[in-house]
Amino acid sequence: MDPTAITLATTFVPFLAFAVALLFFMRQPVVAKAIVLAGGLVSVAGSLVLLAGGPREPVRFLWFSSGDVTLHFGFIYDGLSLAFGAVVALITLCIQTYSVGYMAKDPAQTRFFAMLGLFGWAMLSFVYAVDLLQSFIFWELVGLASFFLIGFWYEKPAAAAAAKKAFIMTRVGDVGLFIGILIILNTVGMFDIPGLLDPETGLRAQVSPGMLTLVMVLVFVGIMGKSAQFPLHTWLPDAMQGPTPVSALLHSATMVAAGVYLFARLNPLFMASEATLLTVLCISTVTALLSSTIAMVERDIKKVLAYSSISQLGFMLMALAAGGFFAGVFHLITHALFKALLFLCAGSYIHHCDSMEIEEIGRRGGRKMRWTTAGLLIGGGALAGIPPLAGFWSKEEIFAALSHNGAMVFVAAAFLAALLTAYYTFRMIFLILLPASEEHHGDAHGHGHDSPAVMLGPMMLLAAGAVLAGFGGGWLARLLDVEREHHTLLAMLPAIGVVALGIAWAWWDFGRRSAARTGLVARVRPLHTLFVNKWYIDAFYAAVVARLTDLLASFFHTVENKGLDDGFDGAARGFVESGWLTARLQSGWVQSYAGTAVVMFALFGIYLGLR
Repeated sequence: MDPTAITLATTFVPFLAFAVALLFFMRQPVVAKAIVLAGGLVSVAGSLVLLAGGPREPVRFLWFSSGDVTLHFGFIYDGLSLAFGAVVALITLCIQTYSVGYMAKDPAQTRFFAMLGLFGWAMLSFVYAVDLLQSFIFWELVGLASFFLIGFWYEKPAAAAAAKKAFIMTRVGDVGLFIGILIILNTVGMFDIPGLLDPETGLRAQVSPGMLTLVMVLVFVGIMGKSAQFPLHTWLPDAMQGPTPVSALLHSATMVAAGVYLFARLNPLFMASEATLLTVLCISTVTALLSSTIAMVERDIKKVLAYSSISQLGFMLMALAAGGFFAGVFHLITHALFKALLFLCAGSYIHHCDSMEIEEIGRRGGRKMRWTTAGLLIGGGALAGIPPLAGFWSKEEIFAALSHNGAMVFVAAAFLAALLTAYYTFRMIFLILLPASEEHHGDAHGHGHDSPAVMLGPMMLLAAGAVLAGFGGGWLARLLDVEREHHTLLAMLPAIGVVALGIAWAWWDFGRRSAARTGLVARVRPLHTLFVNKWYIDAFYAAVVARLTDLLASFFHTVENKGLDDGFDGAARGFVESGWLTARLQSGWVQSYAGTAVVMFALFGIYLGLR
């Protein structure tokens, strides 16, 4: 079958499902859900067919031409797009299926499922895009869809504020990305991604090293916003105000993954700019460590997972910036699987325990939900990096990439972030599985029962992925056409030791029968205050950035109203008054006109006489 037709079906059918559900079945949620799920199934089937066909030449269609600039719309079929396209489609379908149970009682189900279809369409179209401008269009549509879904419960002020914050902060990054794209157009005159990456005729060959660094730093500014890297990371935890399935999709295979994917897509250009790579390494390292410290004291289960996403995205970018293309992409894929699983498990707990507080979930019998708890253990183990789960293998590749880079400070930072990851992950697990006290509500309150099969099915499928995906590293390396280093057990021991130390630390603080359940950080009051207040970054934005913005807005408002508007209004009033005076002279009396003329001639004569 024609791969172009398959790709069109894979990418466009979810949009068709979105439009049909929203326009024709707004009051028939059962039909709308079926249409969106069918669209998701088509995308999964199409992406798997494309993946099975292997890499092939890109397909391009003329979009428009103006002078020397020719833009194309098309699809790229390399290992990166084929592998990640399949992951996006599969996880989107899992989350759509899970949402059938999770959102069953929501009165706006049709709108919710339609927006999931829009989200899937935008992300898949971004992944397969062959043209940089085409990528940017769908990059923005991914952001728009996330805005709609984060603010889905817009009647809640917190949800509306979170949606606006996410939209504005990611737009800040997108300004940098767009400027970088315009510079590329101005210097190279094309947006074709394979053409830009060509070492002989692409961007590297046509611009100076300084200009290349400028362009790639601007592109990375866009990635910082989308993938929530310091200092543009604060929108992501607030985005947890949306429904939990949205959080799962946002953190695994769509919104935040788009930034890392763009870095991987333009990897050869980043590799050609050492200054940019050092910048990325520093920022991603700070992000990984900073977000891990906040997760250590966070009480909301979804926000713990949100900060863990920020940290893991930092890991991916560290690997890519260190030259570990395979390591970064591998962790992007494994993280998508186990993070989607963890959010769906969190949603299952929230759905039954009616709380997002970790300790409250534990008190209300969350551990009695056996299938959900099994998913939590598998997903948490993969996040922490316990062998042989998927997260262990991809993190081991990251450590190896950083070691080969030779900058030991980044290696040490990565191990420290891994230690903190194991700690906060098992802090969450121990607080749920080993609560200090437990309420006994019985079956009347629904506690002890697990989620329905429509929710458990996707969770178990993702759990299988979190267990098995790590063993697919060799296959992924061949698909990406890169060499994969084989690691000995001795080389892996440091990573295993760090994870074991983090789990032991969490057990000492929260797992022991006699544990104080406050954590080491809580006993260091200044440090605890710093972490609880999220390093005061949001407070700084509110006190300085927001206030400065308000002052500038007030100043320009005053200039406009009191200066420009009053000035033009005054001039207009002057013209009106002069017209009124002139009109008064037009009396219609001929005698008056004659008298005026005589006076004027007399004055003119006197003037001439005086000369």
